[in-house]
Amino acid sequence: MTTRRDFLSVTAKLLGGGALVAVSGGALAACSSDDDASAAGSKGPSPVTFQLGWLANVENMGIYVADDGGYYTKEGLKTTVVPGGPSVSVGPLIASGKAFVGLDSVDTIARARKEGAPLKVVGATLQKNPSAVVSLAKNPIRTPQDLVGKRLGVQQSGTEIYNAFFKANGVDPKSVTYVPVQFDPAPLVNGEVDAFASFLTSQPIQLKRQGIETEAFLLADFGYGLWADAFVVSEQTLADKESRARLVNLMRASVKGWQDAVADPARGVKLAVEKYGKSLQLNADEQLLTAQSFVPLIATPETKTNGLLTMSKDGIEANIKTMAAVGITATADELFDTTILAEVFAGKPTV
Repeated sequence: MTTRRDFLSVTAKLLGGGALVAVSGGALAACSSDDDASAAGSKGPSPVTFQLGWLANVENMGIYVADDGGYYTKEGLKTTVVPGGPSVSVGPLIASGKAFVGLDSVDTIARARKEGAPLKVVGATLQKNPSAVVSLAKNPIRTPQDLVGKRLGVQQSGTEIYNAFFKANGVDPKSVTYVPVQFDPAPLVNGEVDAFASFLTSQPIQLKRQGIETEAFLLADFGYGLWADAFVVSEQTLADKESRARLVNLMRASVKGWQDAVADPARGVKLAVEKYGKSLQLNADEQLLTAQSFVPLIATPETKTNGLLTMSKDGIEANIKTMAAVGITATADELFDTTILAEVFAGKPTV
């Protein structure tokens, strides 16, 4: 199954990717072992390493706001925020204790568990997966059914997803012509394909900045229920009383940061461009468009009722069903833990 890491490893260049940086708010720095955290105890702030799943762009703006705003510090944590990238595997860093918490896709964590990694998902940033089908506004494609008899530009690693997606929507995959493409949407612009497999937060924005109007539909709106930028921790963290308490504090601060970032994306953009992702030489205008496209994927009707990052029963079931369609089996109890955020929100939709 294609993960966001697979898809974004090339599209990072579209968003201004470059060399990673080690700058500090709580700090962006090299990974350090969280064994030190248990030794800190009540002597002072507990050091924890937060491993991001991707580069230091606006995808992580809520974490930057939490860090820069001192929310982690107020929760008794000295948080080191570490950027990720195409060569970073989050699961092993969590399982080995080199990071306290990290961000990854649910399917990646489910696969890691099948291989014996003692990992759990405790929250989900992107409630709607950004995977999308984009078409030109002058020839819009709005549903999976509209793709029958059409040419879909899709990366080789994505064919499994689209085969399952079409079947789930009553469309014979053979009725759609797959055209092999990379991540540059030029084939769409040039008329080589009728639609292009993309991320809502990537290629459509790139094309918009070139003056090319597009239309897109999310796979998530047609049954593709797979959370992204999910918070993952080790089972040991959940089992240990002190570690669990630190996790509750970290998640509370993260929720506060995301609440602020959703309310004011420009604040997150400023932090990404000028501080946390400074060495990436990010374009502020592009990052703002990207941040704005992320907001409705993070703040959904469910999170407005339950709180940002929360994982509803229906959402969990949708994730399990989506993974099962491509051969990844998991149960709610073994993969997800909803108790941390339940404690954070205490029955309220905000903190």
